[in-house]
Amino acid sequence: MKLGEGPIEENALFRAMIECMRDQVITVHDTCDGGRIVYANEPACRHFGVDLDTLLTWRPLDFDPNFDAARVQGLIGEQDGTVASCYFESVHRVSTGEVIPVEVALSPFDLHGRRLAMCLVRDLRPRLEAENHLKEMERLKAERESMSRLSRFAQCAPGFMYSVERQSDGRVAMTYASKGVEDVLGLGVQSVLDDIGRIYALILPEDLEQMRKRKEASRLAMAPFLSEYRIRHPRKGMRWLEARSVPERLADGTTLWHGFIVDITERKRTEETLRFIAQRGWAAEGGEFFPSVARYLGQTLGTDYVVIDRLTQDPAIAETVALYARGEIAPNLRYGLSGTPCENVMGRTLCCYARGVQQLFSEDNMLRDMGVESYAGIPLWDSAGAPIGLIAVMDGKPMGDTDLVTALLQIVAARVAGALERERSEYRLKTREQEFRSLVEHSPDTVARYDGQCRRIYANPRLVEESGVPVSEMLDKTPAEFPGGKSACAYQDKIREVLETGRQEDFELTWKTARGEDIVSHIRLTPERDADGEIRQVLAVGRDITEIDAYRRQIQHMAFFDSLTGLPNRELLNSRIKEVLADSAVSGRRLALMMLDMDRFKEVNDTLGHGVGDKLLEQAASRLTDAVRCDDVVARLGGDEFAVLLPDIRNGADLNSLAGRILGALAEPFQIEGRELFASASIGIALYPGDCIDIDTLFRCADSAMYYAKKQGRNNFQFYIADLTERASERMLIESALRKAQERNELELYFQPQVDLATGRVVGAEALLRWNRDGERVVLPGKFIHVAEETGVIVSIGEWALGEACRAAVSWNRGREKPVRVAVNLSTRQFILNDLAGTVVRILAETGCRPEWLELEITESLLLEDSGEITETLDAFNAMGVSISIDDFGTGYSSLSYLHRFPVRRLKIDRSFVHGLPSDRRKTALIKAMIAMAHALKLEVVGEGVETVEQGAYLQAHGCRLMQGFLCGKPTPRAQFEALLLAEKP
Repeated sequence: MKLGEGPIEENALFRAMIECMRDQVITVHDTCDGGRIVYANEPACRHFGVDLDTLLTWRPLDFDPNFDAARVQGLIGEQDGTVASCYFESVHRVSTGEVIPVEVALSPFDLHGRRLAMCLVRDLRPRLEAENHLKEMERLKAERESMSRLSRFAQCAPGFMYSVERQSDGRVAMTYASKGVEDVLGLGVQSVLDDIGRIYALILPEDLEQMRKRKEASRLAMAPFLSEYRIRHPRKGMRWLEARSVPERLADGTTLWHGFIVDITERKRTEETLRFIAQRGWAAEGGEFFPSVARYLGQTLGTDYVVIDRLTQDPAIAETVALYARGEIAPNLRYGLSGTPCENVMGRTLCCYARGVQQLFSEDNMLRDMGVESYAGIPLWDSAGAPIGLIAVMDGKPMGDTDLVTALLQIVAARVAGALERERSEYRLKTREQEFRSLVEHSPDTVARYDGQCRRIYANPRLVEESGVPVSEMLDKTPAEFPGGKSACAYQDKIREVLETGRQEDFELTWKTARGEDIVSHIRLTPERDADGEIRQVLAVGRDITEIDAYRRQIQHMAFFDSLTGLPNRELLNSRIKEVLADSAVSGRRLALMMLDMDRFKEVNDTLGHGVGDKLLEQAASRLTDAVRCDDVVARLGGDEFAVLLPDIRNGADLNSLAGRILGALAEPFQIEGRELFASASIGIALYPGDCIDIDTLFRCADSAMYYAKKQGRNNFQFYIADLTERASERMLIESALRKAQERNELELYFQPQVDLATGRVVGAEALLRWNRDGERVVLPGKFIHVAEETGVIVSIGEWALGEACRAAVSWNRGREKPVRVAVNLSTRQFILNDLAGTVVRILAETGCRPEWLELEITESLLLEDSGEITETLDAFNAMGVSISIDDFGTGYSSLSYLHRFPVRRLKIDRSFVHGLPSDRRKTALIKAMIAMAHALKLEVVGEGVETVEQGAYLQAHGCRLMQGFLCGKPTPRAQFEALLLAEKP
């Protein structure tokens, strides 16, 4: 199209250039005519959906709804030609009515005296679609990462996590179960996924129907599901379980429950015992009380025998008041205490013999006749501290849970002792009424009598003493008047109830003594009748059960406080954080969370024992509490990990000062069992709302900062920064790429020769892993092995490497007179997550590799685990003829103990000791000691990292036969290593 006056050649050239841009929307506008289009190429016509003649009549106001006259004028410039090049985003309304997002590049130019503007338009839809796609991919990736973390949590959580699906047609199936199902139910994961009926078959019928009703109610109301029920465990017998889950309704009518199941047997047994003692015990006292206690203990603990004895007038003779024998209450009997385990218990202390009790008390014929293998007994004391009897449980098999047995005996003992003493007292009262006054006056129990108006008409000296007021001030007063208080008013109501009903009642009264001590008394209220049978008075006899009440409170305390340090635990800390977050939403105050981890605490446990480690944690907890402010909350999260909640932070200086004070407090020496220990900590700090907006993110940010502090050298504090998240993302990228590395054949084994120092011949090789990431750059193990071990990918990678190494050994040793041995490194994770011995057997069979051609390298830290499974696996390797060597020997906790106990054949002295030979005297002494120790244990020695002739000569001179290092050869691909073997003389 002709744009103006001028040479034809220039116009033709201009048009040709424009038309060549086939995919670019180009328009030329007359700046002097309101931006009217004076030229448009063919893509422009397709873009707007009109023909060229129509398009040449349009101005920006005709197709751009974002423009008005003022903006058009400002964009194209005044008539004086002040328009400049620019880029902007807008939208175009095309002939179909569709609004298309575009990017416009506007450039002015002059043509034969006319001021024109050329617009290059790009459709932004493809770019926006790509951006949206990228955001969706990032969201999906975050979801996968979240699921991965949840899966790891599920494997470590107590009990097991599950998902149950109920379809619209009523069919029920378990769609997910964590590995904990094997311990809780005694069933395999796949078996419950295949058939949920296997779980229902374990549940007691009387509990199954109730559980199903609650599940149906949860489905109908979409309310959380909670149920406690009993099962018959294949190995553990009857167990109590607690199931909790939250329902979710899907669009197709399916209901999903996501939750967890935990074993609460120990809790239920303790609760049942306390309930039995608190509710049934006194009501059943007398002829039925002791047999009921004996039967309860026998059935609860699953033991063959339970005896409750009392001493006779002859202290060498005891008589049973209850004898439970193999499910039945047997007749009572008398027996001599001499030479029996009961003699050890009576009047002394709790005794427990988990096994072999017959051998310990060979003179006790009764033990032999009853077939008793295990015994536990506890003495019974009266209120004056004198022995009056004992409780003992006996069984024909070794005792499993001794802690549970002794705990229940201790709980029951006080009440049985009280009942035994009360029975004795009542007997004496019946036979010698004249002694009643003396007994009451000297009773360690409190005794009172109340009339028909609940007024106190008698109080014994013990009650007067503990009340701390003259008896005259106590008499003719109701409990509400003295001692007064909420508990006393409830006590008075209970007295009135006894007067009205004539039934004995029990009551627990909490009151304060004259010494200011809080006492919990268990009071037996007994109605007293006159000659006509009318109730006139109530006798109240109280027994101090403060210790039992403290035990109950201890159970409550254990739920929210750490048993070792007494600090709040994670649950109580979470609750406190929720309270502070709710308050900060109103007050606008900032809070901070510190995560604190003791540096190298495992070394203390490993070297000095867990007892010293526990005392170190106790002292560290005390110092932390002293270092923080009064409103701050210090909690122990588990192990050597602590947290500090700071509910009111005004500026960063507060945090710097407090963190520094904590590090300073921990830096002071600890005095433990005559030792002076030094400790430090790494602290991570996260702020709310600066770093996060919820509790989970707050913990995660503080945790990330804490691990960053460890990487910075420990013994410092670090604030959370977004860069930590980016580093975590980089680690996840490595994990993702590593999982695909095997599929893409990116992994490769390099081999470093091991040489006989005497002959210079290659006798073996160590297989070393390399990652050809993206097919270009070689990544060394130090960059990715830790990720592989943390994620478990090391199991599949290790199996692949083992197979490749065995195939290489078969190739090298085909027709070779003196075989070459190949060494492969094993990770601790391979022992934990895999049937490693079975894998090695299978690979040897598949590749045809002989066991003596293979050597498996492990680290010293693996042997320090002292695990039965690890020992069995190493013994299996040794039995099949595979050599085991200790890699990097000397860098861990070297010990003659594990070298003697495990089937190790070879030690590889770490390169850090070889470096500096022979000039470094300290290293030469260590090298000689290691070689001498190995020779004493008949172990072969390999020197690693040998780089000089002098180092090799020194090792050979002191008895080291093999070496490995750059002096022999660097790690090379398999083909180059094979060339090295072929180059050797036969």
